[in-house]
Amino acid sequence: MRISTKLGLGLTLTSAIILGSYGYSQLRKEEDELRTATEQATRLLATALQVAMENALRDGQAADVNEILESLEHRDPTVDLFVFDARGTVVVRSPGSTQTLPLVEDASSRVLQTRHSLTDFTGPDRLAHLLVVLPLLSDDGASVGALAVVKPLDGLRQDLASTTRTTVLSVLTLIAGISVVGWLLLMLYLQQPLERVVRAMRAVRGGDFTATVTAGGEDEVGEVVHAFNAMVKELGEARQRLAAEADSRRALEAGLRRVDKLAAVGQLSAGLAHEIGSPLLILNGRAQALAAREELPEDVRRNARILVEQSGRIERIVRQLLDLARRKPSRLEPLDALASVRAVVELLAFDARKRDVRLTFHPEEPLPRVLADGDGLQQVTLNLLTNALRATPRGGAVRVTLKPSTFQPAPGLRERHGVSLHVEDTGVGMDAAALERVFEPFFTTWGAHGGTGLGLPVVKAIVAEHGGAVAVTSREGQGTHFIVHIPSATEAEMGAV
Repeated sequence: MRISTKLGLGLTLTSAIILGSYGYSQLRKEEDELRTATEQATRLLATALQVAMENALRDGQAADVNEILESLEHRDPTVDLFVFDARGTVVVRSPGSTQTLPLVEDASSRVLQTRHSLTDFTGPDRLAHLLVVLPLLSDDGASVGALAVVKPLDGLRQDLASTTRTTVLSVLTLIAGISVVGWLLLMLYLQQPLERVVRAMRAVRGGDFTATVTAGGEDEVGEVVHAFNAMVKELGEARQRLAAEADSRRALEAGLRRVDKLAAVGQLSAGLAHEIGSPLLILNGRAQALAAREELPEDVRRNARILVEQSGRIERIVRQLLDLARRKPSRLEPLDALASVRAVVELLAFDARKRDVRLTFHPEEPLPRVLADGDGLQQVTLNLLTNALRATPRGGAVRVTLKPSTFQPAPGLRERHGVSLHVEDTGVGMDAAALERVFEPFFTTWGAHGGTGLGLPVVKAIVAEHGGAVAVTSREGQGTHFIVHIPSATEAEMGAV
């Protein structure tokens, strides 16, 4: 059961008890007042009749007694009048009073014995008749009889019934009004705010930490709402911190895996250089010698040229492995990134024209000076542009952009300022699986065209040494976009890591 229902029922029950008790006490008070008024009026009538009867009996005027009865019958025909003599015998009575005679016989006997007046309410709930019995005395104080007045209480009962109906209706109306107003207030100030809190809690449980509740006021419910909103905000911030820590941990794990791979590459490179370097040179030299001998058949010379080409390819792969494993540490110094990048773009402009690819360069000036190794920055640009030109078909375009940037080296670290290098192409692009492995050593989608899968790992390693960041987005069939961030020299002077 809802708390608003419980409170509403409690309010209704409480108001019913209080108003019911008040109505009952008012009914009892009204009944007492009606009884008192009826009793006073009847006693006043009985006293007047007592005096008239005593005078008529003392003077022996029977006509006066009959006149009194007729006058009473005319004034209030519902009132019955009885006159008893000293022996308790009825000597005078109102017409049609036979049914009420038994009500006053015992009372008149007591009055004749005690010579004291008597008033009594008779019938169910003492609301049938009012009896007023008075002694009739002579001049010397002797009892000569008794006068009994019987008044039906039909009017009193009707008044009480009307008052009861009015009181009950008023009490019920008040209870209904208080209950309705109470329920409305409970719904407005308690149930609806709590329902909003419940909906927000369900949203938070579903993972939506932006769910908040609008406070309806500054009461206790409003304090609950403010506390809930603050809790949700703290939970959202904690979740963001956990997500950032998880990203940092994954990035660290990926970095460790790359370090392990690079270490393996270093060991492999050393072994390859030692074990196959010399035999490969001998093989290449013999193949060149065979290819140069014109007296040999053409198929032999063709096979020799193939041997020369493939041994040269193996030599280049071994050299790239050695460059990756034994690459000298970057020498960082403040320099102009624009000059380094522009030199590479101009170098590859001829290659782009041969491929029928439109190569454009868009620097945004002024650019801050960066803390970088000039050779390393040019190698990064060269590798990215070479890949872009290779992936772009004829009629395509490669766009190089250099502009100021703000970046985050890794999740959870503070933002830094620097220069960003954008290399965008309209080439074949990569699918999601290839995009995840793009910086892994030996992973390449151009293996059939001489790709070794070592260019992008070199880019990643050089950028990491500079304290920068590299990101890539790609859609299969629509092109690839590389972004390299290099910190500015000002950041280094301020002690940025």
